[in-house]
Amino acid sequence: MPCPELSNADDEVDETRVWIRITHPFHPLRDQSFRFVVRKQLWGEERVTFLGPEGEACSVPANWTDTVALDPYWSVGRSRSRFRVEDLLLLADLIDAGKER
Repeated sequence: MPCPELSNADDEVDETRVWIRITHPFHPLRDQSFRFVVRKQLWGEERVTFLGPEGEACSVPANWTDTVALDPYWSVGRSRSRFRVEDLLLLADLIDAGKER
């Protein structure tokens, strides 16, 4: 009986990606681009490994890079809104529920 084909690849990984950019606001390498190596689960979180400034392998959380799609709240609102749509809808439901009492 043949063994089933195993896959350890993440379906969301962009196989054509060559460079990543550090986007975390407090990371010392912010806004610099580096050679992408791999994106995978390490230490219980999604991490990106890249070649650092001296050619060494470095790893950071994936959400500290441009490999993760931006949250629409931040990309559309540009931090101008104090509330998310989901929170405002929940607040409206709570107000309506209070009026019914």
